[in-house]
Amino acid sequence: MIHRIITLIAEADDQHSELSQTHIGSMPDFKTYHPFYATLAGFCLIGVGLCLCRYAYTPLIPSMIDAHWVSKPGAGYLGGFNCLGYLMGCIAALSLPRKVGVRRLMRVSLVLAVAGQAMCAWDLSFNWLALGRFVTGFAGASLVIHSPSVVLQHVSGRLKKMVSGFMFAGAGGTIVFVCLMLPHFLETSVSVGWLFEAGLTGVAAAIAWPIIGSAATASDQQRVAMPKLQGDALVALSMLGAAYFLAAVSVTPHTLFLTNYLHERFATSTAMSSQLFSLVGVGSLVGAFSSGLLARLLGTPLTLVANYLLGAISLLLVLLTSSVAIITISAFMIGFFLLCCVPLTSIRTAEISGPIRHGRDWGVITLGFGLGLAVGSYGMSALLAFGWTYYHMFTIAQVTISLSLVLSALLLFKRDGTPVS
Repeated sequence: MIHRIITLIAEADDQHSELSQTHIGSMPDFKTYHPFYATLAGFCLIGVGLCLCRYAYTPLIPSMIDAHWVSKPGAGYLGGFNCLGYLMGCIAALSLPRKVGVRRLMRVSLVLAVAGQAMCAWDLSFNWLALGRFVTGFAGASLVIHSPSVVLQHVSGRLKKMVSGFMFAGAGGTIVFVCLMLPHFLETSVSVGWLFEAGLTGVAAAIAWPIIGSAATASDQQRVAMPKLQGDALVALSMLGAAYFLAAVSVTPHTLFLTNYLHERFATSTAMSSQLFSLVGVGSLVGAFSSGLLARLLGTPLTLVANYLLGAISLLLVLLTSSVAIITISAFMIGFFLLCCVPLTSIRTAEISGPIRHGRDWGVITLGFGLGLAVGSYGMSALLAFGWTYYHMFTIAQVTISLSLVLSALLLFKRDGTPVS
């Protein structure tokens, strides 16, 4: 069901893929894995990197506030520390492979993901919780950036399309599972809820651990000539990156504040708020599986425009209604938008940059997304501390996603250019 376009997330990163294949042929102890296991490992890695390290925090917020672990602005600031960690993790994912190798970086990231989640199970202080959220954010970035190329080297060409889609569906599937199961653990305490997420992260890490042995070492990261981009391509890539940055800001209210917004304004229980947030995960699942089909039918540029339009409508629904049912539909739509936007932006990056440059340029654009998450989290948390409301946060998000929509529409008329040596 996942088509040619999505697989470029990993296939287009030829720099890493070619080095990995060299590594495969030169290492006598290298072990290839069955495509089923590779798919499962990829599902777990993306589930940890995109969900457990980042968005699985949101359904915990109402219980943390009710238990007086954090204030409303404090909960937002913890999200900001997580985004700051993700930002630093993106920088590490771009700069450290030549020094420590992808293999070591990813395994350390999995250990840090479990440790960071476990740290948050104890309310020792706000600084302690902030450190835990920073650590998990840092861990998630390398997993998101490097997992596709590590996993897809074990999959034949005819299966890569489907496997790529299942990998990104790991984020949505994990969100759904966490949101449906977490309330049962929160009935005991907030600490038990955090330990549930830490344990789930540990299980996913254990499943994916063996396949990371096939990732490149430091000695493998070398020797590929990087073509230069022409002016048109640079402009197009900059516009794409700017739209992606603004998209990160725009999803902040849904992904960070939605559960407490429902709990506070509509008096929904913490369990109900968590379960309603699971619709973000359902939307993410559908978005991940649909992106390839839509891109093939409409072309990647037009699909991006349609996706940004969907995101803008989802935010408008929150601003125009007082219905919990409509707001939960909006949650589904923003989940679809988010997990459709991620692969589509990577795809578009590959189309603009070419296969060799894709890995580096996608890493830089991912860094921009992390910066947008940090700006959204810290900025909106500061505004909440000054007395602004959640409704104002959704209004800001509406403005930013509208700007993304404009940029994506302009990209329809922008020549890509082609990389030159």
